[in-house]
Amino acid sequence: FIATNTGPAQTFVDLIEPGHVDPKLAERTKGYEYGPVGPIFSINLALNERPVYTAEKHEPDAARSFLTVVGLDSQEDMHELHRAHQERRLPKKFFFNGTTPTVFDPSQAPPGKHTAFMWQLIPYHIDSGPQKWREIQEEFLDTLHDRWAHFAPNLKKPGVIVNKFAQTPLDIESHVTTMVGGDWMHGHLNEKQFYDRRPLPELSGYRTPIEGLYLCGSCTHPGGNITGGPGYNSAKAIAEDLGIDPWWKPLNFEEHLSGLK
Repeated sequence: FIATNTGPAQTFVDLIEPGHVDPKLAERTKGYEYGPVGPIFSINLALNERPVYTAEKHEPDAARSFLTVVGLDSQEDMHELHRAHQERRLPKKFFFNGTTPTVFDPSQAPPGKHTAFMWQLIPYHIDSGPQKWREIQEEFLDTLHDRWAHFAPNLKKPGVIVNKFAQTPLDIESHVTTMVGGDWMHGHLNEKQFYDRRPLPELSGYRTPIEGLYLCGSCTHPGGNITGGPGYNSAKAIAEDLGIDPWWKPLNFEEHLSGLK
């Protein structure tokens, strides 16, 4: 068998020769939509000490927050972010989320050192087009650094930052080609492309019309983000078709929930 995590058009138009694909299916995969709000600009830091947030003064657990969101103050901020994507411009206010992995896994940096990152959702197309990111990458990196330091002032202290670099939506699309346009969900989660309609109704069960070919990527249910769900579900379908008893033993969800306190 072959299991592919590429998008539907990438699989059935770009990778498979036309004679092996129903032309109607190939055409339908071209209509697969990528999210209008989803490209990421990431700021990545190598640090001599972790970010120390002012919020820790009244909420000490902020120091060990697995996911930190900074700068998001109101519902209007979300509306403005959506407008910026529609209008292909930078939002008027920046807010982003990320974490400090070394707080939870010190092995990701030398002893006593840290790494941290934040993701800002940002339009892929701005001004003259996505190549504009090549011109403003470093300037925008500094802008987000300043914004982050507003909430974690030690990020501006001399000697705290060892190195910093950015990844633009162009970089992310180049590195992970299934994130077309930098879309972190690998395809829009709308009513046409969700649950049993993702990526298309006839491809929603991880199996494809081509025997032995399976979809296992985030273009399938439950979609993007880092869940492992698409691959897990695809592995189950493959095992069933091959007559293999799964070697993994999933939890009984109801029993698991009843045991939580």
